[in-house]
Amino acid sequence: MHRLPKGWRAAPLLIAALLCIGADPTPSSSTAAAILEAYPPKVIQQLYGKNRALLPGSQDGGLYIGALVLFDQPLERTLRLLSQSERQSEYLPELKRVESIRREGAAVIDEHHVRILFVPIDYRLRTETDFEAARIWWHLDPTHDNDLRVLDGYWELYEFDESRTLGVFGTRVVLSPALPTFLQKAATRGNVPRVVERMRLWVNSNGSYRP
Repeated sequence: MHRLPKGWRAAPLLIAALLCIGADPTPSSSTAAAILEAYPPKVIQQLYGKNRALLPGSQDGGLYIGALVLFDQPLERTLRLLSQSERQSEYLPELKRVESIRREGAAVIDEHHVRILFVPIDYRLRTETDFEAARIWWHLDPTHDNDLRVLDGYWELYEFDESRTLGVFGTRVVLSPALPTFLQKAATRGNVPRVVERMRLWVNSNGSYRP
């Protein structure tokens, strides 16, 4: 069967994963090495050099933003830390407050109060964690009057070695039409790299890092 070159195969992985957000995940048999084979050498070099890399197509201001991250923590510890959604304000200065609203089975609904370029943005996220599949995914709570039109995303985690974890991150953000258009760039392409790096540092520090 004909296969696309590596450079053409990476971006569709992100889009396909985002389209599947909310579906019931199943444990993945993929390894970190197999996941990395889908990406071009330039991305892998950046990952090994900086412990993080934006995925192809993520730097053009588009809707979909993705990244690869190497955490200096074992898989189980990384997953446990990232699943604690109520602690996100510890490493995201723009997230002024997180309020836990309710639980619905495996899902937790948190209300986020964010300030981007002095503009307050409030919304509620429904976050779920599958510890068996090593996957976390989130989307807006449709029962709430959110200031965002779209916000969803995921983490997929793979054991890199005994002490490190490969994280595949994807998200998409669309602001409400009532908000200034210049905030779209600040909330996506301009902000996601910083968010990913702060999450990496926070996980590496066992949750003690503060920006």
